[in-house]
Amino acid sequence: MIILINERRIIRIEKEKIKNITIHILEEISKFADEIIEPLTYSGMKRNLYFREGDPKKINNNIYSLERRGYIEVNRKNDSIILTSKGQIKLIENSTNDVIDGKWRMISFDIPEIWDKKRRQLCRSIKRIGFKRVQKSLWACPFIRADEVELIVKELGLEKYVAYLIIEKVDIEKHLRQLFKSELK
Repeated sequence: MIILINERRIIRIEKEKIKNITIHILEEISKFADEIIEPLTYSGMKRNLYFREGDPKKINNNIYSLERRGYIEVNRKNDSIILTSKGQIKLIENSTNDVIDGKWRMISFDIPEIWDKKRRQLCRSIKRIGFKRVQKSLWACPFIRADEVELIVKELGLEKYVAYLIIEKVDIEKHLRQLFKSELK
C-alpha cells in the first residue's frame, strides 16, 4: 500500500512538471509575441527551453502535443511558431494574476440547447478564469484577467448568445462579496 502511494506521488509530480513545461512553452511564445524584440523562431525557442528545462525529449513531446491540440502552430519550413487563440485561452485559464480594480465582470448568456457542448465548454473555461455562478446563467468575477473572456466566447463562436458587462456599482454587492470572500481577503 505504501508503494502505491509513493508511485502515485511520482506520477503526480511528473504530470505537474509536464504541465509546468507546457505553460512555460506557451508563456515563452506569448512573451515574444508581446515584446517583438526579435522574431521568435521555432529552433530558437526550442534551444532556449532546452537550456532552461534540460530534457529535450520531454520538450519535443510537449511541443508536438501543444501543436496537435491546437495551442500553437509550428511552421518548420519558415522556422516560425505562433500562439493560437486556443493557446492564449489556456494561458488565461492558468493565470494567477488576481488583480482587482473594484469593478465586477459579469457574463450572462442564453445559449440554445443545440449548443449544449459549447455551453459546457464556456462554463468550464470561465470557472477556470475565476468566474462564479450568481444565478443560472449569470456569472461574476472581480479579477481584471476576466476581461479576456471575449477571446473564449469568440473561439467558441457564441458571440450572439453572450453578454459581457463591466460594472462599477451593483445592488448585489454584498452577495458578490460573500461569494468571493476567500479571494477578496
